[in-house]
Amino acid sequence: MARGRSYDDVVVGQQLYPVVESCRKPEVLWSKLASGNDDWLGVRRNGRFVLGRPRLAVPARPAPDLVDPPGEGGHHRIEYCGPLDDTPRQEWYADPDEARDAFARIITGGPITPLRSSGIWKVPLFVADEKVDDVLVVRRLTDVL
Repeated sequence: MARGRSYDDVVVGQQLYPVVESCRKPEVLWSKLASGNDDWLGVRRNGRFVLGRPRLAVPARPAPDLVDPPGEGGHHRIEYCGPLDDTPRQEWYADPDEARDAFARIITGGPITPLRSSGIWKVPLFVADEKVDDVLVVRRLTDVL
């Protein structure tokens, strides 16, 4: 890094990211974030995702959620995994229709969903332990650049 541009002695007006770039496709956003080299900075008015490189900090990896074993007859689940997650979080359901309804709420951004913040997740739906659908969900940041 150039002299006087370290993250330790940041001053007002200093550009924190030497490389700022953008992409339009959510799949490209996923791959860049999954590489661990980029930070997601926001979304432009034209819908392009803005990224900065290199990352400012190593992301904190929370302890993985304990996987709930299927209950009586519960072989239907939704998994959701962020680009830097080691293991996906799972939600189990006894009824396949209940699992499909919860999956639809996650995709549409319903008020009752485990994905309440902005971010990007891969969300597969399993019915009878078979993957029947897989969607890349992007919740845009609230501030537009």
